[in-house]
Amino acid sequence: MTVRDSNVSAQYGRFTGGVLDVKTRAPKRAWGLTSSVSYTSDALTHFRISDKSRAALEDEDMPEKPAFEKWRYGVTLDVPVSGDVGLLLAYNRSRADVTYQRSAAYGSTKFGQTSKSDNFLAKFDADLADDLKLTGQFAYSPYSSEYADAGAVENTITSKGGGITSKLELAHSGENEWTITGIFSHSDTGREAESNRYTLPSWTSNGSVCSSTNCLIGGFGDLDQTQDTFGLSGKWSRDLGPGRISAGIDYQHIDAMRRRPEDNWFYNGSTAQTLSSTIVCADGDSMTCVTGDYALTQGQLYAAYTARVRLDSVAGWGEYSVSIGRVSVRAGMRYDYESYLGNHTFAPRLSATYDLPWSDWSISLGANRYYGRSMLAYALRDQYPDNYSYKRAATVSGGSNVYSDDGWYMSATSHSLSYSSGGGSKTPYSDELSAALSGRVLGGMLRVKGIYREGNNEFTRSVSEKVTKTLDNGGTSTYTNYVMTNDGYSKYKGGSIEWTRTFGKHAIALNANYSKTSSTNWDYFDGVDDITEGTMVAFNGQIMSVADVEQMNQRANMASPLIINASWTGRWLDDRLTTNVNLRYRNGYKRIEDTEQSTTIEGTTYDLYDYVTYADSIDVNLNARFEVLRTALGGLTLETRVANLLDRIPSPNSTATSQPWQFGRSFWVGATYRY
Repeated sequence: MTVRDSNVSAQYGRFTGGVLDVKTRAPKRAWGLTSSVSYTSDALTHFRISDKSRAALEDEDMPEKPAFEKWRYGVTLDVPVSGDVGLLLAYNRSRADVTYQRSAAYGSTKFGQTSKSDNFLAKFDADLADDLKLTGQFAYSPYSSEYADAGAVENTITSKGGGITSKLELAHSGENEWTITGIFSHSDTGREAESNRYTLPSWTSNGSVCSSTNCLIGGFGDLDQTQDTFGLSGKWSRDLGPGRISAGIDYQHIDAMRRRPEDNWFYNGSTAQTLSSTIVCADGDSMTCVTGDYALTQGQLYAAYTARVRLDSVAGWGEYSVSIGRVSVRAGMRYDYESYLGNHTFAPRLSATYDLPWSDWSISLGANRYYGRSMLAYALRDQYPDNYSYKRAATVSGGSNVYSDDGWYMSATSHSLSYSSGGGSKTPYSDELSAALSGRVLGGMLRVKGIYREGNNEFTRSVSEKVTKTLDNGGTSTYTNYVMTNDGYSKYKGGSIEWTRTFGKHAIALNANYSKTSSTNWDYFDGVDDITEGTMVAFNGQIMSVADVEQMNQRANMASPLIINASWTGRWLDDRLTTNVNLRYRNGYKRIEDTEQSTTIEGTTYDLYDYVTYADSIDVNLNARFEVLRTALGGLTLETRVANLLDRIPSPNSTATSQPWQFGRSFWVGATYRY
């Protein structure tokens, strides 16, 4: 795994900040077997609770500590098919079973959640000739995870993930090095959830599931989401003059679908039975109406839809690297085109290193441009339906208030944000300047680095105009039509210092990073599969979705600007024992989170969100491996990982009461057999 945080080669594109390059190891040409298992549970965890949470629960029963088990196990097999062909087979599984407790208002009842992930891998290498190799890889990785809010019932959401990835590559070595790679991937990231959500007064027959004023029942319905990606790329390089020239092309075709298979509703706005008026349900009793009890008079429709997008993406790049004397230079250019926005973009890349007169000292400078990733998510969102709000009123008949399903009428509507109109046709990009100084200090290697990155043409939401729409009942609704523009921009400043040294059987690594991010906007769309879609909350006097709140946390500068890491690794007892201690300091920061309080706006009760401040923290972790068995038939290693070694409270300012417990010191234990 290689993290490229700056000065990224023209070979890589479709990002504005950095790239993670992950490669699977090659099969060995000899028999080999690795089998491992690891485990943790609530019995291996010390739970902590903050003073503020404890004070808030002073007059209530303390919720039970979570009960959980987590397992990870897998096996890897290397098969020498022949002297020229190697095969790698692997299977891994992770599973977590957790028992939570609902909030006190919902009776503190227990409920379980399960997450599981599988990964099947097959990879082969075949030497077709001394200078020609064929590699194939196939992976299948299904994933599922359950989630339920402790402050509601019948609201379990099962999120799916993973899918299929495959690659076939032909590589040639020698004077002319080249590779041709074909890929195919299929992902399934949909969800399953209860079809409708209700806010019911706790005194009603259907709503008596909690002791609060109003109780939440149900979810926001199923979502189907799949994506198929077909890709073909080629890369070539050779020596040319005093340096080396490299070039490549890349084509991708993406077919994506997101679908809500059926209409889903969020009902609220209850009307109660009184002594002077009787509620009658014309269509019989249901969750929205019970004769002699209550009727719901407001509803938010999440309409069924199918959004499908097919995108084509083409890229080409070229690069030349040369070293002359003390100076090394890499200069390149990348071209990208994507069919959604239809823009042709050119991203220059330049970096240079100068070896200083002192031994092992050098200075590096870089100036690079990066264009944004695929516009697939925006293209899908363009096809989302409008948002509709409905109301109904009673018909008075013989002293009774009669509520009918035919009485629902559209009271208001709003238009989903569009990303292909309103001038939002430019591709976002970032310009980066970097400088680094490296050298040998105190027997180790030191690097001081600074990065300045400026984002331009970022997507942001702009108020376009007021639009009036005729409703089903003949009335009108006026709403603000939002469109996408390229008026957004951001700035990032980061500085880091790193020092590493190895002495004997020990290694030390120290690093510190200070960064600051500023942005003109927080509400541009960034994801397409929020499990909290549709959940509305109150923040700063406004009603917004949980997804919008999460985007505010992502875009605003609420992350820690200062992080310090220290690590010490040592080998002992004839290299049988390996230990690693790492320390991480993070200065205070703030996030917008659920305060576990509620507020009423225009007659509807919402969870109240506000800024929560996290104090400075120091985390210490310990890993240890001990090889207990060495034989000709393999070796057995036992392992333990201790998180939060100092047993500190991660969030000392937390005021949570429904799930107040936090992870203190916890242990993973495991064993690995290698042959």
